[in-house]
Parts: sequence; C-alpha cells; structure tokens
Amino acid sequence: MKHFLITLLFFVCGSAYSCQGLLDTDVKILNKKEYKNLCEFEDKTILVVNTASKCGFTYQYEQLETLQRRFKENDFTVLAFPSRNFLNQEYRDEEQVEEFCKSTFDVSFPMFSIADVGNRTKNPFYKKLFEMTDDRPKWNFHKFLITKDGEIKSFSHKIDPLDERVVGAIQDSINS
Repeated sequence: MKHFLITLLFFVCGSAYSCQGLLDTDVKILNKKEYKNLCEFEDKTILVVNTASKCGFTYQYEQLETLQRRFKENDFTVLAFPSRNFLNQEYRDEEQVEEFCKSTFDVSFPMFSIADVGNRTKNPFYKKLFEMTDDRPKWNFHKFLITKDGEIKSFSHKIDPLDERVVGAIQDSINS
C-alpha cells in the first residue's frame, strides 16, 4: 500500500508540473510587480507579438484584439510584449503603455513588461523562443504563433493579424 501511495503521489505531482520548455517561463506582467508563468497557456494556441504604441503598425492592436475576442473561447490567446528595440517606439513608462492600449484599443489580452526582443536579449521567454526558431523580429508587431502541438510559425510585421495566413494557422491549431 505504501508503494502504491508513493507511486500515485509521483504521478499526480508529475502531471501537475508537466509544462516544460518554452512556456515554463516566468514573465513580469505589464505595470505590475507580479509575474505569470506562461505554463498557464500551455493548452492554448498562442500568438506572441512584440508591440509598440508609437509605430506605424500600431493599428494592428485592433486586429489582435479582434482575434482575441473571436477565438478566446477556442483556447486561443494573444500575448503581447511591448518593445523599445526598433527606434524606441514604445513609451518608457509601463503605466503609459497600459493606459494607451486600454483606452485606444480596449485591449483585453495579456500584456507583459517591456521586453528586449533583440538578438542578444536577456528576456527568458524570447531567449528560449530564439533558440527554437531561425527567425527574429525585424520590426514591431512580429508575430510568432505557437500551436497546441508546440509548432512555432513566424509572421512578419508586414502581415496583418487578420491576414488569411495567420487566421488559417490559428484555425488549424484550434481544430487539431
């Protein structure tokens, strides 16, 4: 009986902490002192985007929010990482970033602390993401789609979030 209980305990504990790799990363929530482990999104289709509030592609926030609302009930989420890597087109103050995104685009998807998304990043999530892909953001609003199966697809900042290639990839992941 003792061996059975120990085996059961290992099984339960092991399944409770099954998230590994890319998503097993703590990231700071935008304008908060709290962190969130991305394992929370493990069973979802995830669109990771490096964003900026003062960029010519900032209109994409509206499309990202459209995707969030359209697919939220289908285990999908957008995860936004504001960035100052490209001509410093993001506010320095995270409170300003949050206010801009909420008041201008009514953003409801999770947003995280301003992140370095450059090649030499120390951001633990982007560091892992770069180790797993051959692609890097060349500008604000680069998109990485992480499917439920763990496949990572990359979409240039020039491809709008509502482009059929992005939406089709999201739907394929949701339906798999």
